[in-house]
Amino acid sequence: MIAWLAGIAAGALLIGLIMTPPVIGLADSGDFGRVLGVSGLRVLHPEQSYEELYFNYAHQHFGYGGYAPGGYVSTHVLFVAAAGWIGRLADGEVFDIRVLGACYAAFYVWAIALFVRHAPRMKSRAATIAGALLLAAALLFVFGDIGYAAYFQSFFGEPYAMIAMLLTVASAFALASSNEPSGRMLALFVAAALAVATSKIQNAPLGLAFALLAWRMSGLRGDDGWRRQVRTGAAILLVGSILMIAAAPDRLKHVNLYQSIFYGVLKDTPHLERDMEELGISSKYGALAGTNYFQKDTAIPQNDPVLHREVLQKLSHKDVALYYLKHPSRFMQKLDRAAENAMYIRPYYLGNYDLSAGQPPKAISHSFDGWSEFKVAYMPRGAAWYLLIFLAYGFALFAVWRKNRSGKWRIPVETMAVVVLAAAFSCVVPLIGDGEADLGKHLFMFNVCFDMMVISVIAGALYGGIKLAERQARN
Repeated sequence: MIAWLAGIAAGALLIGLIMTPPVIGLADSGDFGRVLGVSGLRVLHPEQSYEELYFNYAHQHFGYGGYAPGGYVSTHVLFVAAAGWIGRLADGEVFDIRVLGACYAAFYVWAIALFVRHAPRMKSRAATIAGALLLAAALLFVFGDIGYAAYFQSFFGEPYAMIAMLLTVASAFALASSNEPSGRMLALFVAAALAVATSKIQNAPLGLAFALLAWRMSGLRGDDGWRRQVRTGAAILLVGSILMIAAAPDRLKHVNLYQSIFYGVLKDTPHLERDMEELGISSKYGALAGTNYFQKDTAIPQNDPVLHREVLQKLSHKDVALYYLKHPSRFMQKLDRAAENAMYIRPYYLGNYDLSAGQPPKAISHSFDGWSEFKVAYMPRGAAWYLLIFLAYGFALFAVWRKNRSGKWRIPVETMAVVVLAAAFSCVVPLIGDGEADLGKHLFMFNVCFDMMVISVIAGALYGGIKLAERQARN
């Protein structure tokens, strides 16, 4: 019953926040193009100015078009295409972004309901209800924040990865808490974990961790049929992750490598000549230090064939990783740069309103933004703080894991360990793979994982307090 109420509250919150006029979404920033054509959609009014199209306003309505092949590799495209098919049933002329928002909302509601339904049970019914209600309130306050919700009505891949991660963790908890885990819940776990791993190239290695976690679930039931299902699921995650890594287009690899070298290693370096020599880059490319791949009027064009032959085809991300291993102080500088952006859930430079709403350019909604604004105002901005937080959290997980030998306890702990790993990946991989380019958006998954850690700490303290109170009452 509490799970149903939590789901209804989550749905009502999203409808009120982003779907009722004025409709809330996110402006393009230039990323939508790689999704729209592949998924059968298009910009409805391309004659608008550059700022209006990409930064000033979110767009509520889009047109339909053909399915053009593209280099964007992600299952996110399939999700958007499915929303497009639903949109065609509702209105064959214009696609309303709220159709996509409703699709995300449905899975979001499902995830919240799963978390609450499988919350730990206490000795008394009243304590169980109180715990479930407080958990639901925490989930809604954090993941219902407008900083997250506004993404639902956009073509960014971030909400797809976020919802998939929530469903992955919720289904893992559900499997561990059940006396007889079902194949359907296992299928949900595998599908959600695969969606996370295939949401973007940077997340592909996470599929390997999810595959290992799936394999660990074989002990939740003793029958051979269950073990076969678990092994099949683990194999799907393993193969899916490998295929995702292999499918990365060469052009994307070159773009990211340019960013990681010139907008990463060589950006703000105090030893430019030494670093270029160490990487094996000719000094003639020194003028490109601090530039990104999409910057105009650089001394040497980014698509220059000689540049590609002498740098981008000669080096790889492995060379960038080795550089940081040899120069940990430089990597700490980059981590500090990431930490400055780590707690920004939403991009403040992108408008939330459609032009028809009559709001100023780049206006953003501040409805239900308590959590996102709290993080920006009060969370630390240094990498050392986050290293300490993650070490303390990891130590606490290990202590709980060691104390409890049952899979019903260890699987949730191991799931949260994968969340910690995902957070670390979300911070480290962009720095190595894309330099300092668009760090705020790259760190979106870091925020999701960090917030899940926060809620787990709150829930742990809450249920620990309830158990202590029950014990004192008995004594």
